[in-house]
Amino acid sequence: RDQGMSTTPIKAGTKPAPPPSAAGEMDAVKMERIKASEKALRDTLLGAVRVVIVTLSLITSYQIRLFAVERYGRVIHEFDPWFNFRATQYLVDNGWNKFFTWYDHSVWYPLGRPVGTTIYPGMQVTAASIYHVLTGWLGVDVSLNDVCVFLPAGFSVLACIFTGGIAFEAAVKGRKWSAFTAGCGLMSVLPAHLMRSVAGAFDNECIAVTAMTATFYWWVRSLRDEKSWPIAFIAAVSYFYMVAAWGGYTFVLNMVGVHAAAQLIVNGAKNFSWNLYKAYTIFYFMGTALAIRVPVVGWMPLQSMEQMGPVFVLVIANLYAFVHVQSKKMGEREFSIFRRRVVVYGVAGIFALLLAIVQSGKVGPLSARVRGLFVPHTRTGNPLVDSVAEHQATQGDVYFKYFHFNIFTGAVGMVMCAFHKRSPARLFVAVNFFVAMYFSSKMMRLVLLLGPACAAASAVALAALYEWIADEAMTVMEAI
Repeated sequence: RDQGMSTTPIKAGTKPAPPPSAAGEMDAVKMERIKASEKALRDTLLGAVRVVIVTLSLITSYQIRLFAVERYGRVIHEFDPWFNFRATQYLVDNGWNKFFTWYDHSVWYPLGRPVGTTIYPGMQVTAASIYHVLTGWLGVDVSLNDVCVFLPAGFSVLACIFTGGIAFEAAVKGRKWSAFTAGCGLMSVLPAHLMRSVAGAFDNECIAVTAMTATFYWWVRSLRDEKSWPIAFIAAVSYFYMVAAWGGYTFVLNMVGVHAAAQLIVNGAKNFSWNLYKAYTIFYFMGTALAIRVPVVGWMPLQSMEQMGPVFVLVIANLYAFVHVQSKKMGEREFSIFRRRVVVYGVAGIFALLLAIVQSGKVGPLSARVRGLFVPHTRTGNPLVDSVAEHQATQGDVYFKYFHFNIFTGAVGMVMCAFHKRSPARLFVAVNFFVAMYFSSKMMRLVLLLGPACAAASAVALAALYEWIADEAMTVMEAI
């Protein structure tokens, strides 16, 4: 007999024991199934928690803004909201054409005011459209006053959703829905947003924040992959709505331009992204073509110095595209020499273009208010404007009052987005937080711009913490 064979008899009716290797594979399969079921349970529980949090956040976002209505009734308060309501009433009663040719003799007496060409009409058109839809199409018995009173609270919900969308795009895989949840929750209760979106505050900012977050979301969404550039058309339309809503549209335009420039620098000519090039080209040309249709804006996008930055970014993007195409045709050494020449000639050309624009006199200088954001001692020269509290530099304690712990978690999120698993959306959140923080420190009124940026950056950081806690909790449950 062979010595290697077993002499132990096998009892009838019993199955032979599997070899050790097969037993190990069966145990591994069982463990994989257990882990898969635990992961499914974890994802289901977290998903349910997220749905509950988002739902409560959106409901809370609307309800907490009704405090003044619950206490004082459906009243429009403050001076500017009353003027906006009066203009909306004129639009509803007289129609589009008469509104834009309306000369109001009862204000700025005895001079009067051409209302249709001196206001940003987005809010009036929005309220009038909602009123016509509710009363004309849906047959709802509602007054224009009620529409204008509840409009800010309703648009705050949309701002929360778009801010959550920005955080969703910026978060890494596996944390996206947690970031969306955190973004919605933070934006719903952030005082920096709350102060301009309470019911009855029928002012431009109540819809402008929503328009701004919508533009930013569709912009970063257009950069998700190489096939997503057509979404830039939606971003351009959102930007048009922003232009019609508020004079702060210049911040939105320059923010997109700064992000595009930063993305070009990070990628370099070798890793040039045609998706970025297409998206930015569509956004700028379509957005500008629509913006000049707003009467109060006119040709300012092409005649205002503070809006020339995005034009130069477009020039630089074309230079990058040219260098990228040539890099495919040249060797390493030849391309290095060519790139240096393009940089030298390109910088010289941009400076020459800037000098020509200034010397032409067709493009005005930076406004006094914009210069004041960069030079501390610069003022508008108007004592009435300079004395307004919200035009003064922001004190340090304001950040904790308006953002609480989010001003710290937002900074953490900015660093995470800038240096860890960088993507176009993550770079945007980092740049947006940094730029908004700078401008908010120069003028109290601009704290409003930091609200969405802080909420999105903070949501990225909190999503990472949330997922880590969930993983640790599952580990503890497995040990038990």
